[in-house]
Amino acid sequence: ILGNASEANKLILQVQELGLKSPFSTLDLISYTKQLSAFKVATAELFDTTKALADISAGVGVDMSRLVLAFGQVRAASVLRGTEVRQFTEAGIPLIDELAKKFEELNGKAITTGEVFDKISARQVPFEMVRDVLFDMTKAGGMFYNMQEIQAETPKGQVENLRDDYEKALNTINPYTKQDAVHI
Repeated sequence: ILGNASEANKLILQVQELGLKSPFSTLDLISYTKQLSAFKVATAELFDTTKALADISAGVGVDMSRLVLAFGQVRAASVLRGTEVRQFTEAGIPLIDELAKKFEELNGKAITTGEVFDKISARQVPFEMVRDVLFDMTKAGGMFYNMQEIQAETPKGQVENLRDDYEKALNTINPYTKQDAVHI
């Protein structure tokens, strides 16, 4: 999908490393990255986007494919719409509250959640703002900061990491395993 083998290999290595400290399997993370690529997320942003959505998914306990879909739909539409607001809200992500904070930061005055909904209805919430708000939630001090690493320490996360270590060892021994079927 990327059209560049060296960029794809670099990305796969980054995602594999992420998988080793994540409650998600490496193959799942690669699949989510491919989906984001299909939504035309820029190659340079694919890893950071995958990591941010995985941190949020780990924090709220929602299947990451739901977040990838909502994020991708906002990306494809280039603005936030009611459908995606509902998807993020049902996933437990306080997007409206965080957007209100972002608008307050940008405009220097408080904004109500009702005003945020008005801006969404008027198509005044661009994809870039949604992306920035989601990324801010996963930065140091954000509510989903390092949630993958935290969840990876749980018994379920440790079992998944053991599976990933095993898969990585198999790929080292025999590089022609099912990993070859995964092309980004």
